[in-house]
Amino acid sequence: MKLVERELGLEIELRENTASVIVLEDVVGRLPFVEELYSQVMGKEGNWLLVEDEKNYELGKKVEMILEPFSLELNNKKVKAKLYQDIKEIAQDYCFKQGLELHSRICNYLESLLERIPYPVKYEEEWNILELLKAYGVELVEECDSICEKLFTYIKLVNQVCGISIFITVNLKQYLTENQILELYKLAKYSKIQLVLIEFNMSDKKMECEDVFILDKDRCIITY
Repeated sequence: MKLVERELGLEIELRENTASVIVLEDVVGRLPFVEELYSQVMGKEGNWLLVEDEKNYELGKKVEMILEPFSLELNNKKVKAKLYQDIKEIAQDYCFKQGLELHSRICNYLESLLERIPYPVKYEEEWNILELLKAYGVELVEECDSICEKLFTYIKLVNQVCGISIFITVNLKQYLTENQILELYKLAKYSKIQLVLIEFNMSDKKMECEDVFILDKDRCIITY
């Protein structure tokens, strides 16, 4: 699979067990570069393409972009919606009869309550497992002691729950140590995750499992 920026001519082969590092030396071009890529991940059109076997894929369906690690929410809208959908399918395939029995008991309980109210009251009689999940606050457990652990947990959960295997980060090396970056690369290797790191500054050394693409001040691309 390739990640391509048509205007710049940047073409990144997302190779197995290899992290792609994009270094933006051009200060003026940093914000537009990140902004356009993020807007496409959020569903808008732009110059970026995600291509495999001559087929284009929408970035929003295949890519998760992490602008910074501090405000990550394990129970964000995308993750929670997919979690609820998975539970709904389980309820329909394996617990359908139990759901109907539960709904009947809930309706009987509501009838007992409402018959004591001296004015007309109604309720939704259709069985809706999603509303039940919301009412009981069903969500993923968040137990992280550090930003690094939260980042790793977020990537694993989004990969497992949403099936997303391409993660793009911005300036992640400014927050994590070299050993933490290596641990992240190990996680990506074992989970078959593709990492793309956008960095504003070049690291002191290139790691063996990295492909580096430098966009210099003249907007030329240097690879090594």
